[in-house]
Order: sequence, then structure tokens, then C-alpha cells
Amino acid sequence: MSDDDLSALRRLRSDEDLPPEVVDASLDRARLRFETAVRTTGGARRGRPAPPVRTRRRLRPALVAGAAVVAAGALVASGVGIIHWSSPEPAAAATLHEAARAAVAERAPVGAYTRVIETERALAYVTSDGEHYDGGYLAPTTSTTWVPADVSGTWVRATWSGPATTFYGGPAVRKAAAEDYATAAHRDDPQWERGQGGDFTVGELGGKQEGRIGPTDIAGLPRDPAALVRRIEAAPRSVGASDAEHVFDTIKELLRTGLVPADLRAGMYEALATLPGIVVTEEQASLDGRVGTAVGLPAGTGSDRQEVIVDRTDGAYLGERTVQVRPMGSIPTGAVIDSVAVRVAPADDQP
Repeated sequence: MSDDDLSALRRLRSDEDLPPEVVDASLDRARLRFETAVRTTGGARRGRPAPPVRTRRRLRPALVAGAAVVAAGALVASGVGIIHWSSPEPAAAATLHEAARAAVAERAPVGAYTRVIETERALAYVTSDGEHYDGGYLAPTTSTTWVPADVSGTWVRATWSGPATTFYGGPAVRKAAAEDYATAAHRDDPQWERGQGGDFTVGELGGKQEGRIGPTDIAGLPRDPAALVRRIEAAPRSVGASDAEHVFDTIKELLRTGLVPADLRAGMYEALATLPGIVVTEEQASLDGRVGTAVGLPAGTGSDRQEVIVDRTDGAYLGERTVQVRPMGSIPTGAVIDSVAVRVAPADDQP
């Protein structure tokens, strides 16, 4: 793509009800992606192996490396066209700016280890007829992870499950929930894991798929929001993810680790505030006994919406949730089908 092509696209700004900086930033990122794809497409065509799919109770998109999925997404393939970007919602941007300012002022205590407690309520899908997954149940899983100051050291994690709390469907759903709980690790006998650099056998916190940004990258990530967005956009993404979705999901996953320092957390909030289409979905969102503001992206072609919940008064990251945006069997629109509350505290040692 030539500079003339980009100049032609920029002239369309007068036809778009958008701030100039939004258009320019999107165009610049599109050019970067296009040039990166041109330089690296050869490697992608030779068939680089894709990282393994991360498995959870709920299905997640497969993750792939290489430039094959990093097309110049903001550019239309036929002729010279432009996708209709939308500006960030003012309420969402204001919320994130406020949270960023509060995060910068944070003076949290530090210890030899960081103890991260995740309480997740994830939907386990259940089939009532042996063919269609049309029901499910929510059950809590709690994990406590002790992370050393040097994240390349040994991490320790204890995980246990609780009985199901919410059911969508009939007897088959309750039966499946009872059977699963009977075979799960419980609080009095949790599952213990140790992993170098957080490379556990299974689970969300720790480990890293090739090419993805993970805990070991946190210290070197840019604090400047624009530079941070460019760094994330250059990393491999889920199949079909837009720029905004890729940046949003990457920041969400990093915040979930509980290891993001205050200055970088502020930069992440500022980066989220620039994403087109980002909105406040609930002003008073309750998550594991704490209340914050839920900010998310409208669902694209999927059936759910990803949200992060932040405390705008102190800049804390409270967690994340996934909301069903269209009914599926017994699972109604608006159901929270996955939520993760994150609590972080310093620790002097680990088990």
C-alpha cells in the first residue's frame, strides 16, 4: 500500500463523523499491519505450527501465529474503501481515564511473592438429547497462586471447586453438575501444582503460548498507550479477531494475572479508552462482593460479550465477565456465563 493510497483514504475523513485522531490512528495501525504481513507472509505460507488451543469449560477461539491472520483489517479488499469506525463512547473513555489516574497514584505494598486469588464461575455446557448443548450450569472454581518477584521462578497454585450455583435446563443439567462436583478437587483437598515460570499443566494463570504476550513480557511492555496498542497488535491473535477485540482481550488476560504494576495498568486503561466501540455496559456491576464499572465491546458475530470491571475510584482491576447476548437453548440473553473476580495481595512466602 502506497502513501498515495493512504492519502486518498484520509481524504474520506470529511465524510466520516469521527475525530481526525481516531481516523489517523486507525490508518496508521492498518498500514503497520499490512507491511508486517507483506514481510512475513512467506513464513506463514510454509505452514508454521499453530499453538495449541486453550481448553476450558466454555469454548474459546483457537490461537494461531503468523501473519496469515494479520490482514490489513481496516482496508476493504475491493477498490479503495474504508470501514465505518466508531469513536469510543464518552462515558467509557471517561471511566477509563479516571481509573487510569487513580491507578497511577496507587502505592500498593510489595512482598517477596504476589498472592493472586481468582474466583471463577464458568458455564459448563450440558446436552439434554446427546446431540445439542442446550443447557448448562455455573459452578465456582477458586485458585490461589503464589508468584515470585522474579516471574521466571517457581509458581505454586492451589485449586478447588464448589457446588453449582445456577442451572439452565432440567434434570440432565443438575445430574451433570452433581457428577462433576463429585469428581472435582474440593477446598479440604485442593489440587496443588508447581510450575517454573507459571507453566502449569492446565489452567489460566501462568504458562504462555508461543508468540503471545504473557507474564514474562509485562516488565518490558510500553507504558505509553499508543505504543502499547502497537505492541499488542503485532502479536498473534485469535482467528477472526478485529484489532479492537485483539487489544481488548490481550489487556484483559494480562490484567487477570494480577501482576500488572500500577503504571502499566494505567497505560492499559488509557489504551482501552481509545478502542472504537468500547462502551460502559453497567455503572454498578457487582463481582464477588465488590462493585465497579463494567466496560466492554459490543459482540461481533459471536453469541457473547466480553467485559472488564474496574474501580474508577482507586484504579483497581476487579475482574472480568462474559455475558450472553442472544439466547441459546435454556441459556437466556443477559446471562453471565463466565465471571472471574481477581484479588491481589503481597505475601512473604509460598507453600
